[in-house]
Amino acid sequence: DRWTEQIVAAAAQGNIGATEGIADLLGYFSELIERRRTDPGEDMVSHLVQLGEDDVSILWVLGFAFTMVTGGNDTTTGLLGGSAVLLTEHRDERRRLLDDPGLLPNAVEELLRLTSPVQGLARTTTRDVEVGGTSIPAGDKVLLGYGAANRDEREFGPTAEAFDVGRDIARHLTFGYGAHHCLGASAARLQARIALEELLARCPDFSVDAAAGEYATGNYVRRHLSLPFSTRS
Repeated sequence: DRWTEQIVAAAAQGNIGATEGIADLLGYFSELIERRRTDPGEDMVSHLVQLGEDDVSILWVLGFAFTMVTGGNDTTTGLLGGSAVLLTEHRDERRRLLDDPGLLPNAVEELLRLTSPVQGLARTTTRDVEVGGTSIPAGDKVLLGYGAANRDEREFGPTAEAFDVGRDIARHLTFGYGAHHCLGASAARLQARIALEELLARCPDFSVDAAAGEYATGNYVRRHLSLPFSTRS
């Protein structure tokens, strides 16, 4: 989590911390890769290096590990923290999940929509376009607000701001779109489903104190650094 905070929050805090975090992360995984070549385990790095040295270079595995940590750690924790807040604030929807666990996969999509851990990302226009009366020429940088799009009434109807675990969701933009669609989308969905399934089974009356929570710094990812949790409401 320290590496994630250093690297992802670099735009808000400066690049020195990010440089240190990247160096530490790459150093750790370089040592782990070499160790797993001779002493494999059941972890992802072991599976990658065991594909064969001719096919898998250390730089390839390092790149994969870097993407996993920087792209999949803060976003998933952001989803889980935001989900805990919504399930605390909307106990009627939580009761629906407790009464019918089969709703959980659909609830995960609704939670992805409303929490939108990645609030937005920069993209480059490939052609001239007009949005809301504003002309944007090809080649300009734009910031896509995924969090706003996921609450658009034109897509999700008049109840777009509401939390509904049974909502019919054909699509959302939490994982982006097109060539930049999140590579870890399936893993994130699986992690969220299992985590929430276990949380509701073990602590059906849990609550979190959203007002006392602390958010991480950074311009794009919305996640808690801390969120007081109680097993009872």
